[in-house]
Amino acid sequence: MNLDKLVVVFDSPTDTYYAGQNVTGQVQLLLMGPKKIRSLQIKFVGKGEVKWSEQVKIEGRTQLENIVYSDDEEYYTFKYNLAGGGNSELHLPPGQHNFSFAACLPPGLPASFEGDRGFVRYSVTATLERPWNSSEYATAIFTVISPIDLNYNPLAKAPVHMDVEKSFCCCWCRSGPLQLVLAIPHSGWVPGQAIPLTLELDNASNVTVTNLIVKLEKVLDWKARNPQPNQCRDRVELSKLTLPGVEPGGSKSWCQLLPIPSVATFNLDQCTIINCSYALTAKAVVGGCHTNLTMEVPVFLGTVPFYEAGPTDAPSAPPPPTNASIGFNLDASQWCYPSMTTPLLPTQNGFRAAQ
Repeated sequence: MNLDKLVVVFDSPTDTYYAGQNVTGQVQLLLMGPKKIRSLQIKFVGKGEVKWSEQVKIEGRTQLENIVYSDDEEYYTFKYNLAGGGNSELHLPPGQHNFSFAACLPPGLPASFEGDRGFVRYSVTATLERPWNSSEYATAIFTVISPIDLNYNPLAKAPVHMDVEKSFCCCWCRSGPLQLVLAIPHSGWVPGQAIPLTLELDNASNVTVTNLIVKLEKVLDWKARNPQPNQCRDRVELSKLTLPGVEPGGSKSWCQLLPIPSVATFNLDQCTIINCSYALTAKAVVGGCHTNLTMEVPVFLGTVPFYEAGPTDAPSAPPPPTNASIGFNLDASQWCYPSMTTPLLPTQNGFRAAQ
């Protein structure tokens, strides 16, 4: 077949759509001469996959064995004929032929995601079936954004106050406690903002604290069922503060801003094999052979920040996220805002992270 071109082209200039929107575009077919086809089919697929390997000690063997763990799941599939079908044949003249397509995305889809151990991807494949010839294929990837509106997550609005302490032993002597306190006004933020931190470090021990390190980290959890259930975790540093230490018997307090870089956030609530969360960690680094004092607070990063409440303290509708970076107009009535459910425990001063 004199087939010069078969491509899938989206109407969005950035190939990006919100969950709940219509994905629209064209399958463009260029023929050098008149041809017959059986059908032109379009298929939409959304799927997630994970895969990684580990060195595992197998019982009864002396050497480690490399085990590959994997899993996959499907979130969305839809197909139909753009032209032809059945037992008939379609005669096409030479030249350019454009076939428009459209499909509505479900509102609860997980966002597109690419990672070292897995991904969530959405694609459109056009299949051209020809009589007495092999089929021709064209595939294009599009991006799905699933907004995270912090206004619909009550845990993100709650203040956080956490304190941890430990004592150090030397021979038979036990020192006084080293106490670290961290407070933030709420745990929900949007990239580009800065988290105001209140920190207190009270060193009643006999060990020197060399410095205090505060980090914002992205936490990726990967889950697989093949060849057997397993999971692993990766942590990615997004932002970091290093504060001076405290001598034995001393104490210090700080009010600092921890900037949140302009990173992409991913709503993966409906994905069971990949989880993306965020954590604020603080570590008091101590000298000698002692272990450091650490704490971890879950935080939420979203795409829609908190906004001012009306007279009833309950906003009637969320403001639309900006579409400047997307490049096309969006219908706000089609957006969805899934909630997030990382647990916090109530305390006298607000909420603290579950241990």
